[in-house]
Amino acid sequence: MKAAKNIIHLAKHGETLKRINRAGWSLGGVNRTRPESVGEHSYGTALLSLLISKELIEDGWSVDLSEVASMALIHDLPEALISDIPQTAVQVGGNDFSKGKRKAEREAMSKLAKIKSNFDKWLVDLWDDIEKKTTLASRIVSGADILDMLIHAVTLEASGISPKVLDQFFITSQERLKLLDITLVLDIFWELYQEHLENSEKMGIHVVKLVRI
Repeated sequence: MKAAKNIIHLAKHGETLKRINRAGWSLGGVNRTRPESVGEHSYGTALLSLLISKELIEDGWSVDLSEVASMALIHDLPEALISDIPQTAVQVGGNDFSKGKRKAEREAMSKLAKIKSNFDKWLVDLWDDIEKKTTLASRIVSGADILDMLIHAVTLEASGISPKVLDQFFITSQERLKLLDITLVLDIFWELYQEHLENSEKMGIHVVKLVRI
């Protein structure tokens, strides 16, 4: 569990960077409040992907850091054209909606890739790999994608948001992470879930109790 705790500790520094405004905006008179952006989430996913990869390499796994970093940085790129479609919408929409989402994202990635010809095959191949989750690099990035969301969730709880509101994110993430078959990814999930439980207890809020099998 020490490796999981260390990764969370470092990733939370990345989470802090998401909340630091660029000084130039404030100096220019810009004053606004907004939620986390897709770009900020992509940064968190990339950081987590590299931290997880480095730990796996230390444990003897063969991980291509360049491939991992590339996948992490482009995994949400299609949303620049089709916007963010949350997991809750996919669950409500069912299989047809899920297929439509994947088709729209793939077409968006193909369109973006063709902006410069030498990016075409490379970007689409990376995207296909992320979607299929058959390689270790794609499984690492898929896990980091979910874990960054959960790190943001416990950070929101620390700022006063009710764990009851955020409980659904932990419930829907458990099985998706388990399917990736990377023990370290699950270790990080359970560390974050424990923090979620502690936050709920401090606020006197009842949340669903998950069991690790």
